[in-house]
Amino acid sequence: MKSKRMPEVSMVLLVAVLIAAMILTACSPGGGPDNSDAKESGGNPPSDEESKEENPWDEISDGLPEINFEGYNFRVAARSDNNITKNEVGSDLEETGEIIDDAVYARNLAVKERFNIDITGFYSASPQTDARKTVLSGEDAYDLILGHCIEMGATVVQGNYMNWHELPYVDLKKPWYIADAAETLSINDKAYIMTGEYCSSIIQMTYCMFFNKQLVKDLEIPDPYETVKQGRWTLDYIDSLAKSVYRDLNGNGAKDDEDRYGLITNCRGAAVTYQYSCDNPVMQKDSDGIPQLSFHTPRMLEIFEKVYNLLFKNDGTLTQLEYNNELPIWNRGNVLLMNCTFSNAIDLRGDDIDFGIVPYPKLNEQQEKYLTIGAGYYSVMAAPITVSDPERTGIIIEALNAESYKRVIPAYYEVALKVKYTRDEESVQVLDMILDGRYFDFGYMYDGFQGVAFMLDNMFYSQNFNFVSEYEKRESAAIKYYQKIIDKYIE
Repeated sequence: MKSKRMPEVSMVLLVAVLIAAMILTACSPGGGPDNSDAKESGGNPPSDEESKEENPWDEISDGLPEINFEGYNFRVAARSDNNITKNEVGSDLEETGEIIDDAVYARNLAVKERFNIDITGFYSASPQTDARKTVLSGEDAYDLILGHCIEMGATVVQGNYMNWHELPYVDLKKPWYIADAAETLSINDKAYIMTGEYCSSIIQMTYCMFFNKQLVKDLEIPDPYETVKQGRWTLDYIDSLAKSVYRDLNGNGAKDDEDRYGLITNCRGAAVTYQYSCDNPVMQKDSDGIPQLSFHTPRMLEIFEKVYNLLFKNDGTLTQLEYNNELPIWNRGNVLLMNCTFSNAIDLRGDDIDFGIVPYPKLNEQQEKYLTIGAGYYSVMAAPITVSDPERTGIIIEALNAESYKRVIPAYYEVALKVKYTRDEESVQVLDMILDGRYFDFGYMYDGFQGVAFMLDNMFYSQNFNFVSEYEKRESAAIKYYQKIIDKYIE
């Protein structure tokens, strides 16, 4: 998938994006959320004058009119379960000297002062449920909903949300609407949920792999960076590499946490990511632009067999049935590779293990590029149909996304320069590759845990390895479910 690229930005900047993920929150491997409040302190964000001189994002105009909304309170409903989404809104933040929080504060202040508004966050376990209640009662209670990406997709059929293509002053071609998500999430110029830079959790949840540099050196393993650049970082390569690394270090004749492994992973979200890294989405659009189920393919059968062998038949892989168990074992220094998300980097910051960052593997060397997804927990945006002034709502939403792109991302860059987390230039270059390969799939984002996007997760967790049989059981219900979503778009 093609991605919108930032104007004249060096690859180092992409490291900054990772740093933001590390600092805003600690998220467990494979998308299991962690309620850590850990933050990284730093200097103040760049001044306005410095930003004008050094910030290339400022060159892109948001095209918004200068208008006074006379103290209007812009209300954002978001999730309360951890600081990931609270810091996306940031309405309770003050300047503290912590650079990311200060950047979010500065973003909000810029929008508030420009349009004479206030911003208030309303936090609950299910903001989309709250939105539904207010829509049914006809109450104009929220201007914007930031909800769980998978759960929000399922609520589209309820008719709660405005069409993003009709929101005044929202320009989905601007770079603050991430990659090709707008195209993926739209049918017939209709889209009811959307991603943008205001949803910083998307970056935090991006899947990647870490590798232990010391083990690479000790075991004389070919440089992973070079293998990636040469296009040879494939499932077969990872499978062979993991197998060659395994050693029964404690000599008890059984696989356990004290042995040396080539790969550690969970079999949940981290496993689902392989179907995307190997380029087999749940749905693809036909010639009329309508998503069609494309999950059960010969390619998917090949992916399933290879992933099954890697996770459950390879002695060199330590597969965890639950989230959150990988890092303690990784920290012992006897694991070569770990499937994880960018946000896991905060758990390793300051750790003695020197590691690099590489993408998930391709299916084969013929695959054009490395691909990845975000763990199914990040936020997406929606505007309730009950908003009383769509023009005002559109202007403020556009401004918040634009200012997130212009102010918060440059602050990440400052953090990158000061924290210098990635430790090597090769990781910087590979981060560019990873973020350029972020995948947005209609069948994933509208799955609602009722389709087939998480079938591998469910199968591996329950130790069910008959793909064809399981798919046949699910296919009819999945088709009906997805058709309901599509019907909402073509009605």
